[in-house]
Amino acid sequence: MPAPTAEARIRVRYAETDQMGVVYHANYVVWFEVGRVELLRSIGLPYKQLEAEGILIAVAEVNARYKR
Repeated sequence: MPAPTAEARIRVRYAETDQMGVVYHANYVVWFEVGRVELLRSIGLPYKQLEAEGILIAVAEVNARYKR
């Protein structure tokens, strides 16, 4: 069975970049969370429903490799 996928389109806002238009690295983690919530929604598990059922999914660690 293939892994579930989801797509979340995010517009990069001016405040999320520096004066050269480069995204501040910590903003990627925020976008990862948007993707995680959308993935759960795409498989029929909206995050609010999980919370209502007492299921909390904490992110304990995040790793990212930034490339130029």
